[in-house]
Amino acid sequence: MRSFGADRYWLGKEPRTPISYFGKPSCHSCIKTNKIATGNSVSMGSYIEDFQGDRERNSDIIITIDGMAATGKGTLAEFIADKLDLKHFSASDVFYEVAEERGLEDHELSEEAEKELDLEIDRRTVKRALSQDCVVEGRIPSHALGDYSDLRTKVTAGLEERAGRLAKREDIDRYEASQVVKKRDREDSRRYSDYYNIDTDNKEIYDLIIDNSELGIEEQNQLVDKVLKQEFTERYEED
Repeated sequence: MRSFGADRYWLGKEPRTPISYFGKPSCHSCIKTNKIATGNSVSMGSYIEDFQGDRERNSDIIITIDGMAATGKGTLAEFIADKLDLKHFSASDVFYEVAEERGLEDHELSEEAEKELDLEIDRRTVKRALSQDCVVEGRIPSHALGDYSDLRTKVTAGLEERAGRLAKREDIDRYEASQVVKKRDREDSRRYSDYYNIDTDNKEIYDLIIDNSELGIEEQNQLVDKVLKQEFTERYEED
């Protein structure tokens, strides 16, 4: 059951704060609050409504983390999974599972990003999440799972920071990495708009929004840790 209210909580320095938390008034009483309107509906398309309809949930906690390429969503998911003793999987895991079943080679995967394949991946992501206590990360799991998610999280970072991360990870130069990131962003945004009528820049549905452009991993974890300790007390594991 989702319990987040109408207050916007800022964690970090203003005017550009790295983390926004939409939570209970008691969570961070010393942090400046700013009332926002509630009840804004976000169209997710008939496909996602089908994913969520008439499904049995066998999990107590589902946390979703959305983010574009190289935003650090996997790193955050690992931290949360460890703190709350949750299973961790990504939409990419499901993607490769489907690809293997269909006998696709690695070089065919990008060519096979068709509507039917993407829909199957999202269906399976929802089904798997509902079957276990978990944190799931990908481009749009918060949209796909909707109110089944107990903490809908958005992770962002600037283009240069993301390009630097990708360049290091893939051992390519920063210019090439920057072009790859921009291309992925364009293609992902177009797909989710066409399939589900989702605007990936719209942050209204999220409980927690993190811009880690200037945050180190430890600093990010410390800030997120406060939210986890407050919202998931029974599952929270002290270091």
